[in-house]
Amino acid sequence: MRSLARTAFMLCIANAVALVGCTESAAPGNAASNDVPAINGDAVKAHVELLSDDLYEGREAGKRGYQLAAKYVATQFRTLGLRPGNGDNYFQTVEFRAASIVPGSRRLAISSAAGEQVFKVFDEFTISANTGDASVAISAPLVFVGYGVNAPSIERNDFEHIDLNGKIAVVVSGAPAALGSEVRAFYRSGRYHKSIELEKHGAIGAIYLQHRQISSDAAAVRGSKAEKYWTIDEHDQPKYAFPGLRSEAYLLEAGARRLFAESPVSFEDMAAAIENETYAPMELGISATISHRVSERTLTGDNVIAILEGSDPQLKNEFVVLSAHLDGVGMGDEPDDNIYNGFYDNASGIGTMLEVARVLANYAVRPKRSILFIATVGEEKGLLGADYFASNPTVPVASMVANVNMDMVMFLWPAQDVVAFGAEHSTLLQTVRIATEKTGLELSPDPFPERGYFTRSDQFPFVQRGIPAVFFATGFKTTEAGTDAEALYNDFMQTHYHGATDDRNLRFDTDSAGRVATANAMIALAIANAPERPKWQKNDFFGDLYGSALTRSQ
Repeated sequence: MRSLARTAFMLCIANAVALVGCTESAAPGNAASNDVPAINGDAVKAHVELLSDDLYEGREAGKRGYQLAAKYVATQFRTLGLRPGNGDNYFQTVEFRAASIVPGSRRLAISSAAGEQVFKVFDEFTISANTGDASVAISAPLVFVGYGVNAPSIERNDFEHIDLNGKIAVVVSGAPAALGSEVRAFYRSGRYHKSIELEKHGAIGAIYLQHRQISSDAAAVRGSKAEKYWTIDEHDQPKYAFPGLRSEAYLLEAGARRLFAESPVSFEDMAAAIENETYAPMELGISATISHRVSERTLTGDNVIAILEGSDPQLKNEFVVLSAHLDGVGMGDEPDDNIYNGFYDNASGIGTMLEVARVLANYAVRPKRSILFIATVGEEKGLLGADYFASNPTVPVASMVANVNMDMVMFLWPAQDVVAFGAEHSTLLQTVRIATEKTGLELSPDPFPERGYFTRSDQFPFVQRGIPAVFFATGFKTTEAGTDAEALYNDFMQTHYHGATDDRNLRFDTDSAGRVATANAMIALAIANAPERPKWQKNDFFGDLYGSALTRSQ
């Protein structure tokens, strides 16, 4: 670990840069001005380097390192003169139920006409923890349900002609392409759709097959070893736990090939049918036994919330919410460097948000609407802190007019453009376009529509409360000749993401950091000063599903 003395020095440097930011002159303007002084990229970097220091131990939710980071963010808010966002407190405490698999207890076997075959843990399968029973053992026939979706808009119901009651579902991660990007991501999510459908149809367990566009064998294994978290609902029960699904196993490619070798359809034919979306749910004619043991505990973590009060007597009671998740994935079991520092995921988002808060707090012209800043806990555990805040808001839900989320803002290259994931679903698109153009950045379309990022970060719990939202990130256009920004991003995802090398040794372009942060500030101001609140586009999927008369376009 780096020394405490070095970390104290870093704190001094961060505070010194912050003071420099405070001394920048604010351009005068009228009460509706949406222009702000340029943000100092070095100040953004100072926060990012400090929060990704080994001292914070990867900032895992509920752990010592996270609480230290939360105190740092609260201190920054207090220094800026922002008022506490939870009554007289900067912290909103979130209680978690955490569960982990007892090492050595995972077991998966299949029974067919050829007899019983025991699968190899971490080579052919893995199991993630569920909450409820300390010891789990289920045996049942296997039913292949393909993508496992019920999507009326494309007349696809994978549960229509099969009997899942008391059986184990074999499910492919993903969803039909005909649904479109973000809608497809919504349907492929176990938390929001698949698990609900599986439990509703009586399945007692699930075996998931990985989809390469979403995850990888290594990521599945690493994720299954981590503690799994749930928040506690108003009935003192873990939210999104799905107790009917007693066990969830994950087949790696070797395991999937072995399982389908005993089924009526080969692995290759199944994969082709999934790709072509010609698959048919079916009984596989084989059974599985899944067993494991679970240990549970209760712990807490804090959302950190602050408010910059608006200037308009009426509109100050409405809020533009700026969010970024503070937590990381913590520590692993590598012998050399086991701290997953989270330099880009997501110290970069927090550093960006803190400097946005600084320039807005020191700007000569107060926004009309209030701005609520929230550093969330538990994003890496399933968007839990954002979901808790959206379900237990410190301001009325109807008063939150929009959410602008900053997650994994990449500065590995000199940025020429940005991407506003999800902006096209609402009138935020035009707001974002105008604000970014003022900073000299281009607005590009989603480069990965198949990945559905709009449903995979902290903006989505706000969407589920009917609040228009945008996830703002750096694009792949660059001013640097010979640099392939998309290749750099893909290398980060394959080599550094959720690993020990997502640290301060990675490149950080400070000019890009300043420009992207400035664009975020201008977006916030534009929303705060607009005559009307943002609205969902007419006939939008998310607006129709979650919006209200207040937030839908007529």
